Amino acid sequence: MHYPEGMTGNGVVYSFRRACPYIIIITLFVFALFMGLGVLRLYSFRLECRLNSVNRQIDSYSNRSIVLKHELSTLVSPSRVYGSSIRDLGMAHASNVRVLKIEEGTYANAVQDATFPASSASENRGWFYFFLEKAMAGE
Repeated sequence: MHYPEGMTGNGVVYSFRRACPYIIIITLFVFALFMGLGVLRLYSFRLECRLNSVNRQIDSYSNRSIVLKHELSTLVSPSRVYGSSIRDLGMAHASNVRVLKIEEGTYANAVQDATFPASSASENRGWFYFFLEKAMAGE
């Protein structure tokens, strides 16, 4: 039998045994790469699910905000206040409403008389009150 140069009858087996560790290492490396890609794909799927959940919450809160703004606008409206005052509180429309107008001078004199009592009242309080009362321009 004739073999190529440098090889004996078991040379093919010998070169395969020599390359076998490299083939195993390359196979394990490729397997690890595919496993890494699988893990990344699962992680991205998990993140996508979380993102969708957050987007649903944002939409839910936006819709709830719109509903609450609408309720607030109906609660503050005058027709709503008038309706609830009649319905819930039992108020009725008053037929005999009177408006009193007080002249400015009369009110000012009434306030002045109430804050500064007459001199006869100050005489009954004793002689020390004379030093405590405010001076009046009319006296």
